[in-house]
Amino acid sequence: MKRFSTEETPESPVSHNPGIMKRVLFHKGTVPGLIHLSHVVVPKGSDAFEHTHDDISEVFYCIRGRIIFTVNGKEETLGPGQCMVVEPGEPHSIKDVPEEAEMVYFMNEPADNT
Repeated sequence: MKRFSTEETPESPVSHNPGIMKRVLFHKGTVPGLIHLSHVVVPKGSDAFEHTHDDISEVFYCIRGRIIFTVNGKEETLGPGQCMVVEPGEPHSIKDVPEEAEMVYFMNEPADNT
């Protein structure tokens, strides 16, 4: 069994907006197939620039508040209890956060197609 706590995890900036801080609960190698699991409190008015991941999926789960994403040019609002999977190669960004929000997200390792 492995156990992790946000209280014991230091904050670090999100790469697509250093003004948003995350707590990486675990990194690659801790759980097979996952690159990381992170907890984020997203301040009101935040955004994160558009980017893609060539060979990994990213999963977002909203705990509270609302986060407005743009995925493949389409606006998607994620609210409490909702989950969204962004597939490899899909351009995505956080467009707006109308109120402080909280989410958990993780990235999976690429499938081994050998």
